[in-house]
Formats: sequence, structure tokens, C-alpha cells
Amino acid sequence: MKQMHKNRLTVALVRVAVGMLATVLVSNVALAQRGLPRTRFNSSDLKKLHWIEGRWRGDAPGQAPFFEQYRFVNDSTLEIAYFSDSSFANSSGRGRVYLSVGRVYHVSGTGQWGASHIDDSGAFFVPERNASNSVSWEVKSPDLWTATLRSSATGQEQVTIYQMHRIK
Repeated sequence: MKQMHKNRLTVALVRVAVGMLATVLVSNVALAQRGLPRTRFNSSDLKKLHWIEGRWRGDAPGQAPFFEQYRFVNDSTLEIAYFSDSSFANSSGRGRVYLSVGRVYHVSGTGQWGASHIDDSGAFFVPERNASNSVSWEVKSPDLWTATLRSSATGQEQVTIYQMHRIK
């Protein structure tokens, strides 16, 4: 009788331990995935960003202007070229926004962001790799949009808003 009681107690303790371990593992997976976008996108979502095609001059208070060119190369990839002057002659870097397996990514240099929202008025990207800021694009008119970068990497939120003016 005592042996059967010990066996039941052992089985109960093992079940509790397994339950606690499963809870810890699920919690760690949830923490690892926190902030990663779960929105599923398709090529029709990426088409909503066609307003951004063209050449743009970016301005922010206290900063030198910069220049960017956006071009869709197919229904799932938007190429971005960065320039330091308005001649658009010498690219200073490249980036892209692309659709892959239901997710939209924005890559620039070594940084990667994942889209959490895309609609006709803009897009919102959260940092995923080698980035500490979120990025939002918001259409103001056919010839003006804003790029807002938010970062709290220093412990205090920093917000930079760039006015992007179309160059015709």
C-alpha cells in the first residue's frame, strides 16, 4: 500500500514538473517572438505602397537633405537607392522592401524591419535585426510623405520626422 502511494505521489510530482517546464518553454517562446509582426501580407498589400515610387528629397530640422529613389522591380520587391545629392548620379547605399512567405521586410544596410501594418496611407515597420528603431511611412499628398523613426535605445524615446518631397 505504501509503495502504491509513493508511485502515485511520484507520478503527480512528475506531472507538475512537466507542466512547469512546458509553461517556462511557452513563456520563453512568447518572449522571443514579442514584437515580431504576425500580420500576413500578400502582393496586393505591397501594391498599396505604389505611391512611394519615384525620387524624393528628405528633410529634417538640423540635418542635411538626402535623396532616395524607390522603384518596384516586380509585384513583391521595392528597391530603394540612397543618394547624397540631387543629381542621383552616385548611389550611397541600397535597400529594399520585399514580400516573403506572407511577411513584408524592409532591409537597409545590415538592419531589418518587419511590417506590422500596410494600407493605402502608409506602412509601419518594427525592428527585427541590427535595428533599434521603428519606422513609419505616412502619405500626406501625392508629392509629400513623412518617414518617422522612433527609438528608445538610449532609454529615452527619440523621434525624428523626415519630410519627403517628390522630385519631378
